[in-house]
Amino acid sequence: MTDLIKLRKEIKDKKPEFVRQEGYKRKRLSRSGWRAPKGMHSKMRRKFGSKRKQPAVGYSSPREVKGLTRKGFKPVLVHSLKDLEKIKENDIVIIGGTVGLKKKLQLLEKIKEKKLKVENVKDIEAFIKKSKGKLEENKKKSKEKKKSKEEKKPKEKPKEKEEETPEEKEKKAKEEKRKVLEQK
Repeated sequence: MTDLIKLRKEIKDKKPEFVRQEGYKRKRLSRSGWRAPKGMHSKMRRKFGSKRKQPAVGYSSPREVKGLTRKGFKPVLVHSLKDLEKIKENDIVIIGGTVGLKKKLQLLEKIKEKKLKVENVKDIEAFIKKSKGKLEENKKKSKEKKKSKEEKKPKEKPKEKEEETPEEKEKKAKEEKRKVLEQK
């Protein structure tokens, strides 16, 4: 495997930088990446010796090492703990960009247990320590926000008695008289 990686490196080193036709003349053309030359009289399209090289099959890496990292690992994108179960020895983990901080911490702890390699986190322990602190700060802030929202809410005033109709007033008065008479 290491021989193939060395071979891949040699091939990649020989590969020229493919620049669009007249990309050296105009800045916007150089930034736009490779485009095949299409002009009828284009020397580059006709592959004249003094002109720039074009991409060709001969510049590709050997099939055995295609898609591998420079160190020879196969990158595997991980979004959940289930994805971690599928990883083999010669694979390297890449944690998905859409994974949240809580789940990322869970993944990193599991990776640390299994002693796997991670591509997009340099120091796992330092990252875990730093991000746990961030999580705690966020929790405190959210609690404070909730408290401040509750304080800002106007307290409910006790409902004032609604005005009674004359009929209701008469009924209450009669009930009071009965109570008074019953007590005697």
